[in-house]
Amino acid sequence: MFFAFADNIDNLVSHCFYAEPNLIDSNRWFIDARCQTLERLSDDLLYHIKIANSIYPTNLMEYEERRLNMNKAIGICFAILTNLQRIMLRLRVPDDKYVDYIKVINHMINSLKMWRKSDNKLKTRFK
Repeated sequence: MFFAFADNIDNLVSHCFYAEPNLIDSNRWFIDARCQTLERLSDDLLYHIKIANSIYPTNLMEYEERRLNMNKAIGICFAILTNLQRIMLRLRVPDDKYVDYIKVINHMINSLKMWRKSDNKLKTRFK
């Protein structure tokens, strides 16, 4: 799921966010900046998910480290949503073009929150 998400971001970037050609030309600096930002956020998201997943907490400090990376991953998802909103407004991309992307991001957020919630039982072991 996480690599498919990154592929979706790559697809958006490679197609200049599905903007009209005249808007692409007049907003090249904005598109380039958003491309770099979304690619970085996508990489950061995968990084924090992988780090959180690699930690099998045996003490409170490891639990908190894992949770911190989960929280960062959720925050990055919201940052990606915010960037997509900015892109849609600036490039006047119709909402229906991004529906599937937004659904995937919302699913990712919900999955991360459920994962984080399922970890709550671990914390009681370390108190």
